[in-house]
Amino acid sequence: MSLNQNIYKFNKDDLYEILEFIKNYHLNPTKGQRGRTNQGKRGFGGELDEWMPGKLLEIAVCRILERHNKNKKLFPDFIIYSNKEVGDKSDPDITEVQDLKGSKRKPEAFVEVKRLDPDAKWLGPRKHQIKNMTDGYMVHATISFTDQKNKKQQDITASALQELINEDIYDLSDFSKFSDLEARIEYIYSFRDLKNKGHFFESGNIIPETEFPTSSNAYKKDGSLSKLYVDSKKYKGKYNLKMRWENRSDKLTFADWNVEGEFVILKNKKSKEYIYANSKTKMFSNVFGRFSLESGKTYKFHFTNKLGKTGGKDNFKSIDDYWFSKKRLDELLEDGALPDTEKGICEIIDKI
Repeated sequence: MSLNQNIYKFNKDDLYEILEFIKNYHLNPTKGQRGRTNQGKRGFGGELDEWMPGKLLEIAVCRILERHNKNKKLFPDFIIYSNKEVGDKSDPDITEVQDLKGSKRKPEAFVEVKRLDPDAKWLGPRKHQIKNMTDGYMVHATISFTDQKNKKQQDITASALQELINEDIYDLSDFSKFSDLEARIEYIYSFRDLKNKGHFFESGNIIPETEFPTSSNAYKKDGSLSKLYVDSKKYKGKYNLKMRWENRSDKLTFADWNVEGEFVILKNKKSKEYIYANSKTKMFSNVFGRFSLESGKTYKFHFTNKLGKTGGKDNFKSIDDYWFSKKRLDELLEDGALPDTEKGICEIIDKI
């Protein structure tokens, strides 16, 4: 698949379709003025900011998929749901398919489209979005401008206004052009592969960091143990070890690691564990992926909660999720253990 086949450039018709949906959503009497995260009142401008990127991505994914089968036209989810339906909703983001010279029908494959955050470490849907389904697909896509303007100038809502308002009436040329906005499919995987090769993170759990950076040196120049560490245990060979959440004894479903090499497991004064590599050491987790530890360096060997310190309810997950760590997903794709993006696109358009 050529690079351009996986990229979609937006046009005015796409913009009009999005604006019509958001206008109807805003004017729907059942919809309040609070955002989906309940962070104060939100007007029409706020709804443009909130809805436009995601709905543009749904259009883009449909158009990219259609390039691989000219006999099918796909329609994104532009249905306005009640608040209760949104909470229970597990409808696909492609809601209708029209075969060549045929009438519209429901899709025969479930597709969930999600905007990919460039800084995301975990990828996947909420459990209720896919329920018990295995015959469905997750599509992660990016939306961005191709110009060289800064982040504040690269504003999607401002670019839409620039497209609609004549420059002679009001000059918005400081912002990016809508025609410079493009979408790209970055990842596709099936729900079946997600459940078999990803991991289920249940509500009430932590969200662990996915990297294990270097830490203070375990040993002084004279070879003696640093005063930062109070206990050490030497290993040589292959071992199955469990990683803890800092110094806690909670049982974690993602704790298992295979570690191979000559290394030392240390504890600091707060009983947090670290690993020192006497020689090049390899660590592997089915959830977090492969790590190579450089000889003579000390690394964290404990989980850190992305949600912050222990104590408050906001420090724990409030919903069930199925996830890949981005690092592990990249490895599975590189190893050929999962179909690449081109194969994923072909599978979806054939089945839908």
